[in-house]
Amino acid sequence: MLIQEAKRWQQLAGIITEAEQVDPVADKDAEQGLKLALNMLKSGANSVQLSPNDGEIDEAAGLALGLIAGAPGLINLAGKAVNGIASIFQKDKKQGTAVGNALKHWGHQLEEAYVDAIGVILQKSFPKKFKGQEVQDKSSQLYDAAHGVYAAILAAAAISSGMGAVDAHTAIVKGLEGGLSAFKTSEVIALAQKIAAV
Repeated sequence: MLIQEAKRWQQLAGIITEAEQVDPVADKDAEQGLKLALNMLKSGANSVQLSPNDGEIDEAAGLALGLIAGAPGLINLAGKAVNGIASIFQKDKKQGTAVGNALKHWGHQLEEAYVDAIGVILQKSFPKKFKGQEVQDKSSQLYDAAHGVYAAILAAAAISSGMGAVDAHTAIVKGLEGGLSAFKTSEVIALAQKIAAV
């Protein structure tokens, strides 16, 4: 309640502009959808298998989001999670910018929980690549990879709501704390489009 009151006063004072305002229904949908999708990722982590490409990704090769996210079962699992998020927005007929802003808001709120869950999945799929790395260590490649996959999941949810891919990526990246500098925008968008197509 205090947060809503503070936002209202910020809006009245002109601190928050119209573009930054979040549709309350879309915001609630984003919260519900992202929490549901997080539970799906956590419960589905056991279905993700060892990647046959684990030994091929070495330090010299750096990170390639398509290869990292190609963990057996990850795209399918992420796609199911995104479909769960999108179905909630569709129920309330929310789309476009309202969805993007809500996903940005809740995406930031739930970032750490998602990155932790995705980190577990990536370590299971690529034990050689991410051996001894901690997902919350900002200097680790696991941190970067988990953030890249997370950004793609959020962008895929926005794409599923009718946003264009570039707009979805732009809206989502503004809300995340970091870990995306290792990837080109086109890599994140390509992965988001794959996930949205599941």
